[in-house]
Amino acid sequence: MRKNGHDRNGRQRWQCDTCKATTTATIESRSRASTLRAFLDWLLEAAPQRRLGCDARTFRRRSAWCWDLEPRIHPDGVVHHVVMADGTYVNGWCLLTAVDGNDGEVLAWQWCSRESTAAYKALFEQIAPPDVLVCDGMKGIQRACAETWPHTRIQRCLVHVQRDTRADLTGKPRLQAGRELKKLADMLTRVHEPDAAVRWGDALNAWHGRWKRMLAERTYAKDNPDDPRAATSKGGWWWTHLPLRRAYFRLERLFKDGTLFCFLDPELTILGPVPRDSNRLEGGLNAAPERMLVNHRGLPEAHMRRACEWHCYMNSAKPDPARILKQHDQDTKNPTVNDDDNEPTSQPTLGTGIDWNEFHTNTRYPNTTD
Repeated sequence: MRKNGHDRNGRQRWQCDTCKATTTATIESRSRASTLRAFLDWLLEAAPQRRLGCDARTFRRRSAWCWDLEPRIHPDGVVHHVVMADGTYVNGWCLLTAVDGNDGEVLAWQWCSRESTAAYKALFEQIAPPDVLVCDGMKGIQRACAETWPHTRIQRCLVHVQRDTRADLTGKPRLQAGRELKKLADMLTRVHEPDAAVRWGDALNAWHGRWKRMLAERTYAKDNPDDPRAATSKGGWWWTHLPLRRAYFRLERLFKDGTLFCFLDPELTILGPVPRDSNRLEGGLNAAPERMLVNHRGLPEAHMRRACEWHCYMNSAKPDPARILKQHDQDTKNPTVNDDDNEPTSQPTLGTGIDWNEFHTNTRYPNTTD
């Protein structure tokens, strides 16, 4: 078939090279590809359906098959210098995503019920071990990184560290020790050189030297019987300034582990810059699906998840929706045969179905606990 002008309605005319017959029938593959492009424009760009050249119901009917396409990123084995990972919750489900720390391209994603070690391991197994992982420091992601990428350094997001400190000390601490410690935490994002990081560590040690007696103060249940903690304390006492202790020992642990100022390590910066926060992921990729679902509110749960998958796929290195469509058509024409499908199916035999005698007995209530 070759092109042979257009008909009076402007549609492309095709002519057979053998019999010279002409037709205006559209090629199915091109029509499906055009429908998929329009579907993605509507889904990702929030293009109104009334601007798509047809009725809204007609568009939804024509593009209903697009929801069956499953986009996925195949592992390429490329080693990235920095990888950011985090999770965002969508309608009760958690979507874990990993992006390149420098350009923000999506490397992999994983659905789960919560941010657990097993879920992050499933995510990390799709990516080659990077040099640095930037994360919010949850136990699940740290344990998964240690098991999957044992030689990868971790850079804690400094914005999350400041947020956790503020949650413990509040925005306006009442005690002088809390005000000084919060000031040190606020200085984290203003550290840009290794010498400044050393001075910050010295200031943290000096703070502990001034307030270590205050951190060791205890409150005993016998002296405060009306305190609710008196009924739950195991040893009959509790730390008087527990939030202050928690904020300090968190900063001290991160500083000693080297995860607080990992972005200043010369051995890592020689290979490329290392971000000190995960703002590229938090404010970019994780925020966009929420806006997309607001624009398309009312989608079923399965369509919500598929929309998030398409958003992640289109933000990967080389998105190719046409390849996803072609692969889907090939899988539909040549479905894979599982070994379990070859097993003959049989009806339930005696002992696996319902027994008539179990519901017709002489005793009125045979299943009692007496």
